[in-house]
Amino acid sequence: MVFSKSLSAEEFNPEVIMNSGQVFRMKRETPGADGMPDTYSACSGDNDVYFYLNKDNDTWDFVCEEAQWDFWQRYFDFETDYVSFNDSVRASSDKFLKESLMDSFGMRILRQDLWEVFISYIISQNNNIPKIKKSIQVLCDRYSDGIHFPKPEVLAFIPEAEMMDGTALGYRADYIIGVSKGVLDGSIDLEKISSLPYEEAYNALIKIKGIGPKVTNCIMLYGFHFMESYPIDTWMKKIITEDYSSYSKDEYLNYINESYSGFQGYIQQLQFYHKRKKK
Repeated sequence: MVFSKSLSAEEFNPEVIMNSGQVFRMKRETPGADGMPDTYSACSGDNDVYFYLNKDNDTWDFVCEEAQWDFWQRYFDFETDYVSFNDSVRASSDKFLKESLMDSFGMRILRQDLWEVFISYIISQNNNIPKIKKSIQVLCDRYSDGIHFPKPEVLAFIPEAEMMDGTALGYRADYIIGVSKGVLDGSIDLEKISSLPYEEAYNALIKIKGIGPKVTNCIMLYGFHFMESYPIDTWMKKIITEDYSSYSKDEYLNYINESYSGFQGYIQQLQFYHKRKKK
């Protein structure tokens, strides 16, 4: 079925979202030709969707199964007013952040499938985006149908040597198998952890083998949707040292937490996208 949403360029830009480092299975399927729109696709867990800008109606049209539409509305976080976040940035005196916003119109923080985002960010540690995407796709091709993400009951019983072979996972394979077994035996309950208060959820995640501070914050932001999470990777360290050099790290984080309380993760996403784009 086709579901339509009226969304301005400030509210929704898939090119910005899919290249912002927060998602690894959203892509442009076909570039528009002869007046036809670009078509995009996204997969998350058991769900898949195609979407495009309908220029006749000036709406974004989403094509998915009727039973999945609620998932996709939540996935794209359509209930959150990102323009109000942008207004806070526009009202600030932060030059770098204002430049980041201008570069990142249409950014949203996705609410991704918990299991998929959990494994995806285990794969992401000490890795780059092209390799992450490749590893994820190999897992989908080899242990699922090539589209949907493999289940923990499948990944838990794959020999480590097999999982490492041709996937570029390396040491991460051990973490993936361990987490899969934890989900199966109930010692890891992602739904329960995601419903905990911020500090409790963070502390529960950081105890899991293979989950460090950066990966924890990514899961908290992109899966659990704790918008106060502020992942700090190599790019964010560069931003703090190069673009906010008058601050110490702690001073900088205090500034972000005080000025953009409740949507720090969105601010980080604008900065991250802008910094990588201007490299």
